Amino acid sequence: MHMKNIPFDAELFSATTYGRNQPRPNDVPLAEDFLVKAGEGASVGVVTNDEVPLIFACKGLIGAAKISGSTALDESFSKNLHAAIVQYGLNPKDIEVYMGPSLTFSHTLVHRELIEKLMNSGYRAACKRTDGLDFLDVPVLVLVQCRKLGILMEHIHISDYDTYENPEFLCSSLRGDNDKNLTAATLK
Repeated sequence: MHMKNIPFDAELFSATTYGRNQPRPNDVPLAEDFLVKAGEGASVGVVTNDEVPLIFACKGLIGAAKISGSTALDESFSKNLHAAIVQYGLNPKDIEVYMGPSLTFSHTLVHRELIEKLMNSGYRAACKRTDGLDFLDVPVLVLVQCRKLGILMEHIHISDYDTYENPEFLCSSLRGDNDKNLTAATLK
């Protein structure tokens, strides 16, 4: 199967993850860690490899974040989103979130001590164990953080694509790729 791009369409925004060797827009403001833009037609982007590219929007405002396993674990994304909610006076129930292609849990092996700590901190849903090995589901960890902020479950969308398992059109540092994936979004 050869795919060029991965589109996502939400009520408030549309997003595209551009496939390997596909033409990309070069005028999209990119989030290093976290970026917010306002205004009709505003656009943002995030360049990732195996990290979670996250797009969020509320009426008149769009943002992007690059979330690695470590930034999910230290809750810096959650803290940044909470600060944006306060700064812009947003109602979390009105925020829509999309997490683009990233590593799935089966590629994120962690130590048992971390899993136990996460389970004790309310993140049991992100903890996986199979064949005596422990795995962290970073997109689910971010989902739980979004829910703790008050974002509705029906407004949180996670891509079905794993960066490692789709070498024909997505880049993965775990696989040895140096190139990055671009996820760009525009507010409607």
